[in-house]
Amino acid sequence: MNKDIIIIGAGPAGLWAAAELADRGQQVTVIELKKSMDTLSRACSTQFILDSDYEGEGVEVREGELYFPKSNFSVPYTGALIPVNNKYYHSPKDHVIRFARDNGNEPFSYKFDKEKMLKDLYELCIQKGVKFLMGTTAIGGKDTGDGVEVEIRNKEGVQTITGSKLIIAEGVNASMCQVFGLNETRMHMATALCLKFIMEGITGVEDNSWNLYYGRAYHSNAAVIIGPSLYGDGIYEVTISGDKVNTPEQIFENFTTNSPMAKNFKNAKLVKKMGCFVKAFNALATPCKGNVIAIGDATAMVEVEVQGAFLCGHHAAKAVVKELNGEKGWEEYTKWWQDSFEFNSSDYMRVAQGYALVPVYTDDELDYLFSLVEGECLYGTYSQYKTPKLIWDSIHQHDDTIKAERPELYAKMEKMNQMSLADSFNK
Repeated sequence: MNKDIIIIGAGPAGLWAAAELADRGQQVTVIELKKSMDTLSRACSTQFILDSDYEGEGVEVREGELYFPKSNFSVPYTGALIPVNNKYYHSPKDHVIRFARDNGNEPFSYKFDKEKMLKDLYELCIQKGVKFLMGTTAIGGKDTGDGVEVEIRNKEGVQTITGSKLIIAEGVNASMCQVFGLNETRMHMATALCLKFIMEGITGVEDNSWNLYYGRAYHSNAAVIIGPSLYGDGIYEVTISGDKVNTPEQIFENFTTNSPMAKNFKNAKLVKKMGCFVKAFNALATPCKGNVIAIGDATAMVEVEVQGAFLCGHHAAKAVVKELNGEKGWEEYTKWWQDSFEFNSSDYMRVAQGYALVPVYTDDELDYLFSLVEGECLYGTYSQYKTPKLIWDSIHQHDDTIKAERPELYAKMEKMNQMSLADSFNK
C-alpha cells in the first residue's frame, strides 16, 4: 500500500501540516480543488490577532515570520502588514463603543495578504517534496482499518488513492467530514452568504480601524463591517453577511443608499468584489476517528482564523507521526483542540454575553445601551469572543440605571441568558 499521508485542502491548516510532516520524513499528497495557487478569489478572514491568549496561544509578528511561543514554531510570512489600532461599534444613531490599546498607539491585530501567504507556503511545500493534486476534488472514501482510501475526480477522471492517514482540511464547508462519519452529532445552525466589497471614496472612516454597524437601520441582522484593505489608505473593505432571504447584495444596496451611512458612500466607487458562503455548525468535539483527523475550519464553529489554522496544522502533524509510531496522537490532539478553542465550551453556545445584539435588541435599545458606555475605551481586541464580554461587562456597570430607566430592556437582557445560539440565528 502507498503509505502517503493524504491531506484534503491546501489552505493554511493543510499546507502547514504538509510542511511539518515533510520535515518529519513523511510522504505527503495534498488534494486541492483550485487549479493553481496564483490567486485567491474567496472572501475570508485575513487578520493576525495579537491577544496573548487567543486560541490558547499568542502570535508574535516578527520580521519575515509568525512565531507561536507556547507551541514553539514559526511560519514564514513576508507579505504586507496593515496595523489595526482602533475598533468602533456603531449604533443606529452613531453612539460609539471604542476598543484600543494605549489610546490607539498600539495595534491589536494586523491585516495581511493571504494570497501571498498561501502561494509562499505552497512553494515551500514543493521544495520539501510534497506532492500536489491540483484541480482535484475528493468525492468519497473509506477507512480500511489499516489505512484510508480517497476517491478523487479531476481532468483524468475518477480514481482512488490510498494512504496511511487522512487529514481533512477542506475549510468551513467540508464535505469529507460527513463522508468519514465525523459530522454525525453536529448541528447545522445556519448558512450565511458573505460578500466583501473593496471600495474607494468612502468618507468618515478612520484608517487603520475596524468599524462595525449594528441595528436594523443598517438593514442587516449581522454587523456590517468596514475595515482596512491591502489597497492603501482610503480604500476599505465592506464586509456584509446575509442569507437567501436577506441577501448581501440587498443589504449592501440599502446600507449604501438608505441607512445612516448613505452620506458616506455618496462618491464611493467599487474596486473589487468577492464572496463566499459559510455553513455554520457547532464545533466538532472529537475531530479524530480511526485513521482520519479533521482540522481547522472543517471542525470549527464557522472558523478558527488563519493563526488557528496554523496551530491545527502543527499539532495535527505531531499527532499523525505519533499515531504512526503507535502512540496516542489522536487523544493528545483532541485534548489540545478542546482546551484551546473557546467555541468548544458550552458557555460559547449561548448568547448571554451579547453575541446577538441584532435582531434581539431594537435600534432604540441599542442606542441607549451604547450611550451608557460611550466615551470609555475598552481593551483593544479583535476576538469575537472577548469583545462581547467586554461590552456587556461595561453595560452591566449601569444595571441600576437600566432597571430604573428601562425595566423592560433589563428584563430582555436577563432573558438572553436562556437563549441558545441557534435561537439567535432563527430570530
